[in-house]
Amino acid sequence: MEENKKVSLQVEVARCYERFWDKNQLSIDSKGKVFRTTIPRERPSQEVDFRNGNTKEKGEKSGKVY
Repeated sequence: MEENKKVSLQVEVARCYERFWDKNQLSIDSKGKVFRTTIPRERPSQEVDFRNGNTKEKGEKSGKVY
């Protein structure tokens, strides 16, 4: 009898996220057919800046972090 293993949604999403970024980019040829390129996907920056745009600009000019 095969045991039915349950995986949490969070773990499943994390696995799929990693799998997505480990694959190469997709592209479309002149006939409209989708194919996988040899170019690796670039992951988004892990750095998120939630500051107001004006505050961020002011901090970059003065060198201070607000």
